Amino acid sequence: MDNTNDLNPTAADPAEAEKDSAATELGKFRDVRALMDAYNSLEAEFTRRSQRLRELEKAEKENGAPAEADTALPPPQGQLHGASLLEAVRQDEEVRAAIISEYLLDASKNRGVPFVTGGVNVPARRRTPASVREAGELAQQFLNKRR
Repeated sequence: MDNTNDLNPTAADPAEAEKDSAATELGKFRDVRALMDAYNSLEAEFTRRSQRLRELEKAEKENGAPAEADTALPPPQGQLHGASLLEAVRQDEEVRAAIISEYLLDASKNRGVPFVTGGVNVPARRRTPASVREAGELAQQFLNKRR
């Protein structure tokens, strides 16, 4: 008995050992041919999608609006979408009232006085009386405002 640990026993035939190692490396594919077929179909699908993406980007650039993809799902049957949904909401008073009240509630929560910071106070223009009479009038105006 020798002291070597043989975790990977080798097959007697080298061709059989190569076949076994290739089978474990290919994963779910039967053989190299199946792997190549899968790779080629994946590459073709990737090319188709890349071309479609390029077309959509070009159409968006030309039109200025996003183009619709062919794979866009239609709205589920029995449900409204877009303009028809808006029209249905406009006709239903309860839904309109609920939307408006929710909007007003949200708007009232966000009430706050914005503070302006970092500004400099600008003093009012100083008015100096030229005579005693003007000084008396200024004093009268000041005292009348304080009442």
